[in-house]
Amino acid sequence: MSTTAVLIAAEEAHRELPIPPWLVGVLAILAFAFLLGVTWSFRGTHHKYAPPPAAAGEPEREEAHWPEHPGHH
Repeated sequence: MSTTAVLIAAEEAHRELPIPPWLVGVLAILAFAFLLGVTWSFRGTHHKYAPPPAAAGEPEREEAHWPEHPGHH
């Protein structure tokens, strides 16, 4: 390889970040914490919005599914 090609390759490899490297880590931690909060906000929704027994392949029951909804059949 010629000296000119080596110098051109060496000059192109150096790129500066627009922000300090430690700030990239802080932003990544904040993004993951935000996504964890979004995921955590949906906890328990499986039990709130359970499919009807017929759709889930279960036989109909006469008793209430949840204690707070007695006799809704």
